[in-house]
Amino acid sequence: MLFRSGICVGMQLLFTSSEEGDTSCLGIIPYKVKKFSFEQSDTSLKVPQIGWNDIYGLKSDLFRDISEHSYVYYVHSYYAEMNPYCIATSAYGLEYCGAVQKDNFYGVQFHTEKSADVGAKILSNFLSL
Repeated sequence: MLFRSGICVGMQLLFTSSEEGDTSCLGIIPYKVKKFSFEQSDTSLKVPQIGWNDIYGLKSDLFRDISEHSYVYYVHSYYAEMNPYCIATSAYGLEYCGAVQKDNFYGVQFHTEKSADVGAKILSNFLSL
């Protein structure tokens, strides 16, 4: 079986639609990508989210030998809403889907290439699926 993956906006393309450009996407995952929107008074939450954040609720061989609450690197203003295809969760003002899997399609919102040893292990796991 051929596996497909998407990183960052590549993951977002797997969804039905995105508020980024208010556009239709591939529709593989029947949920929506939304823009972070926080109250003006909350100055601790900047958009885009840039930096290290943990992932938890890991549910796939994609995360084999990755510990719960490992840190990965994010750069994004849009997030995938929680859904049954979510295989990793992160939180930034709200919980959102940090990674998805449906059939042979995988996606991660974070940047594996910037996520040090954890990111390298995730990429290695993908290659061994």
